[in-house]
Amino acid sequence: MFADRARILVSGGSGGDGASSFRREAHVPRGGPDGGDGGRGGSVILLVEPGMTTLGDFKRQRHFRAAAGGRGAGRKAHGKNGADIVIRVPPGTVVRSHPDGAWIGELLEAETRLVVAKGGRGGRGNVYFASATHRAPTHAEKGTPGEEGWVELELKLIADIGLVGAPNAGKSTLLAALTEARPEVGAYPFTTLTPNLGVIAFDEDHRAVIADVPGLIEGAHEGKGLGHHFLRHVERTRVIVGVVDGAAREPVEEWRAVLDELRLHDPALAERPMPLVVTKLDLPEVGERWPELRDALRTDAVEPMAVSAHDGTGLEVLRLALSAALAEAAIAEAAQPPETEMRVHRFDPMAESWEVLAEGHDLRVRGRRIETTAARTDFENAESRDRFWRLLERLGIDVELRRLGAGTGTTVHIGPAELEWGDDD
Repeated sequence: MFADRARILVSGGSGGDGASSFRREAHVPRGGPDGGDGGRGGSVILLVEPGMTTLGDFKRQRHFRAAAGGRGAGRKAHGKNGADIVIRVPPGTVVRSHPDGAWIGELLEAETRLVVAKGGRGGRGNVYFASATHRAPTHAEKGTPGEEGWVELELKLIADIGLVGAPNAGKSTLLAALTEARPEVGAYPFTTLTPNLGVIAFDEDHRAVIADVPGLIEGAHEGKGLGHHFLRHVERTRVIVGVVDGAAREPVEEWRAVLDELRLHDPALAERPMPLVVTKLDLPEVGERWPELRDALRTDAVEPMAVSAHDGTGLEVLRLALSAALAEAAIAEAAQPPETEMRVHRFDPMAESWEVLAEGHDLRVRGRRIETTAARTDFENAESRDRFWRLLERLGIDVELRRLGAGTGTTVHIGPAELEWGDDD
């Protein structure tokens, strides 16, 4: 089943907790802390699978959760890292977050990988906190939760050649005549509602993927007639072939409307190599009007061709034209400078900022650093609680909590932690 959109929930595994333990061996009376770190949580990774052409598999499974990291142990034993989950997607998949639609990445080449939900960090064991002045710490960190969220997958098919035209122009019939594909063919508009793919062989060593894009109507660039869904499949084709219904009432105006929609969607589309094909030449009325159509459709850059998918007239000439257009596109692509992308990681001052908000009778502290630290703190451990309290004092959060009325019994929410303010705070 073809599908070019999917929404999935991805969850990275939680990091494992660090261990709080001490070395205990015969003849080692003063064994120090030896609690190991927790393992990292597994990540959710998208991987390009060259043979895939649909997102239909995600209709059956929509939630993907990676494994959690293992707990640390004594003797500085590191917890086991959680296993990653690898999700295979077709080439041409665009990934955005949901519901804000923020760009995450694009997967084009085989074996390309994209992490969409990173696993949580493992907590540090108590051996990490030993120092010259604090030789026997009992404090160990908890692992952090993995990233979780919904992502939108959108498939833009990668084809060498795209057949575009108005509904019922004969694109599917032409695809079947040029390749071994067997798309649904009907004598009514919008027979094709999803793109069909086939492979055209020019000779034993040269082949190309050809796509039959569903018909375009006036207003397609604004989404009419599912135009947005259809036009995005044209974006990555190297050569666009215009298909004109020779039996249409106004074939020239019909083609100009399609060409306008391509320009309005993306002006660069109309600048690509674009052979123009008039179909249904086997019909007597089309044969009679062909000279007139050829003159009306001819431009300085385009010499129209006429074909019949039923009796094969003109198909060999079309094959040669497609091969030449692909060669021209390859030369143009080679002349373009390679695209480079550099990701620069900058210090984010918001990571250190915080705010205290009233929520009814409770108070909530928000801030990236303090919430992350709360998630990693074991509040059952007195030393861990003291360490967290010192951070509140160092950042000035305790003063702000008191200013907003924190007193005995007040509940304070910080990240996943729910703390009760006491007299000694």
